[in-house]
Amino acid sequence: MADARTGAAWPVWRGRLTDPAVPVLALVCGAVAAAWYAPILTWAIIGGLAGYSLSGSV
Repeated sequence: MADARTGAAWPVWRGRLTDPAVPVLALVCGAVAAAWYAPILTWAIIGGLAGYSLSGSV
């Protein structure tokens, strides 16, 4: 494809990487993975906050 004004070729990736479906799909996949591992992530966050507070950093 060529630009009508300049005659320059359009990059192949131009429309694909800027498509809004790509980041939305990535966020959905991340949300599903986070929901699947929710109990583990909850304990990891609580453990991290407890360790942070017990270390004297607070």
